[in-house]
Amino acid sequence: MDTDSTCCLAASYEAKVYGVKTGTSVKDAKNLCPHINLVVARPKLYVEYQQKIIQAMEEHLPVYKAFSVDEMACQLMGREQFLPNATTLGYRIKQSLRNLGVALRCSIGLAPNCYLAKTAADLCKPDGLTILLKKDLPHALHCMKLRDVVGISHAMEHRLHNRGITTVEQLCKLSSPQMRDIWGSVQGETMWYWLQGEDWKEKADSPRKSIGKQHVLAPKYRTKEQAYNVALKLLSNAAIKLRRLNMWARGIGVTIAFSHRFREIKNEAEPSGWNAHRNIYACRDTMTLQDHFRELWKDCPANTPMHVGVWLFDLIPDKFHTLGFFDDEKRETISGVMDAINKEYGQHTVYMGGLHGLGDAAPTRIPFFSVPELEDF
Repeated sequence: MDTDSTCCLAASYEAKVYGVKTGTSVKDAKNLCPHINLVVARPKLYVEYQQKIIQAMEEHLPVYKAFSVDEMACQLMGREQFLPNATTLGYRIKQSLRNLGVALRCSIGLAPNCYLAKTAADLCKPDGLTILLKKDLPHALHCMKLRDVVGISHAMEHRLHNRGITTVEQLCKLSSPQMRDIWGSVQGETMWYWLQGEDWKEKADSPRKSIGKQHVLAPKYRTKEQAYNVALKLLSNAAIKLRRLNMWARGIGVTIAFSHRFREIKNEAEPSGWNAHRNIYACRDTMTLQDHFRELWKDCPANTPMHVGVWLFDLIPDKFHTLGFFDDEKRETISGVMDAINKEYGQHTVYMGGLHGLGDAAPTRIPFFSVPELEDF
């Protein structure tokens, strides 16, 4: 959305010189770089191109995992791991992506594991091919700054400084128990193995337990009544995804973040947020879920909402669902017919009457660390 209240999702290298980066508010970006050229995000187009990019990559290597809309990993097998062959594959992938569009560039990292491959790719942007060999680790990483290490945030850098760790060389000299102690979780130990070049496998993806949708409200929707309508739209989208995954929900929740202003009458700070949830009989039709949502909403404070989210939890796949006394076959059928029409003619071609007039509210966006399906748009 082209307003000063939104933020920059990405910045060009030219804009970064002026201090504009991911998360910078549009207002601040204009102050930092008065001649900046702002482009409204087009999430659906990005997901379409991600699918084209994956197809182009798989002409050479199968994509092992898509971590985000612009980050994928491939696993080299057998003779592909021979360095000249791996390098050749990397350049072939680069050329295939360039064939999709003359402006498309990519950085490729070759390393013993996905973590170091991402690290290597980040070392030479926007069009590099960087190789980190296990025999060169960890001293090949010593030239980096702590914040350049994937997984080290500003807060973690501060925590490391408090332990006397100010360089990557010092970080790499830590033991795995020390890393686990600093991170306060097994993630620190896992990072230690990754930094050593070990192919430390991630845990297999566990079954989906919840579906969530959230949205920062535009100024015109920052009332309790309008936030309610936007939440209904988010719930409708969550229910559509629930049915597409062929799952049932046994819980529903809602969360609100309020503005940080003061009540004029009571002269007291408003609460920062509100949330509520409840367990329900397994269902997946939109109308029944809306009924449960309305009951939760009755307790929502009449403050100024800034952010609204809904989630469906305690999910079970269709094969584990058994018919119950409270199942409404008519509602299930109606939801199924609406899904079929929307799949054929486009999302929200038909919708519940309460959502009328909300066409521009809560559009599908691309969250960090996951990619929506084209059917979500």
